[in-house]
Amino acid sequence: MEIKKYESFSPDTKCSVEKCERNADYEVYLYDYYAPPLNEEFIEQDYTCPFICEIHMNENEVKSRGEKKPRRIVKYPYTNQHVAQGYTKYLPVSEAYSEIFNEGLIVKNPQLRIDFTDINKELIRYMARNPEMMRKIDSRKFEELVAELFNNKGYQVELTPRTRDGGKDIYAIKKDSIGTTLYVVEAKRYSETNKVGVEIVRGLYGVKSAERANVGVIVTTSSFTQDAIKFASPLKYELSLKDYTDLKQWLTEYKC
Repeated sequence: MEIKKYESFSPDTKCSVEKCERNADYEVYLYDYYAPPLNEEFIEQDYTCPFICEIHMNENEVKSRGEKKPRRIVKYPYTNQHVAQGYTKYLPVSEAYSEIFNEGLIVKNPQLRIDFTDINKELIRYMARNPEMMRKIDSRKFEELVAELFNNKGYQVELTPRTRDGGKDIYAIKKDSIGTTLYVVEAKRYSETNKVGVEIVRGLYGVKSAERANVGVIVTTSSFTQDAIKFASPLKYELSLKDYTDLKQWLTEYKC
């Protein structure tokens, strides 16, 4: 079906939330559907908030009120401001506008084009030489990349189903002669200037506790705010914060 759009996207597009200066991470849609026997869908770009950053997207979902059922109304702090029937859905801008994000992803050697559809040894070698490209791949592919880096270090890994709820992306299990350790991992593909805040760190700590995991790990292509670091510091045996520098090191240590 053709999706009606009100605003176009460019690499400079910012989050539509008032006073937010972060780059947009998701395109926002208003979605509704008619149950059988009609079986019809309604979907169009949310003209009240067409683009949103990941931080405001997570907050938008946490603070939403209402049931995501046919012909119901869900109220959000940032999206669907005219309170139309339906609920909010999100699509990463790197998927919605893949033709924009695929520009420039060609190695200087014109004979060689990196395949960004699969996480493979060739891609990881390329990322080790060009780590800034981690910020340009799709967020799900970044999760797969982090999972493969854990796998290469000897962990058993499992990607969680793709959702917009946040909290955990990967289970990583390490077994040795002493016992078994369960890690819950959240991967954040952020721009260099978009630091991971304390609210995300607190959220993962809550998930770790609820899952009864041993350690929560946040891996990001950016860095962490001072409040996030301060929160995690006394929990060093339960929370681990890994930033862009750590990721670069993991890439160089990858055993092909």
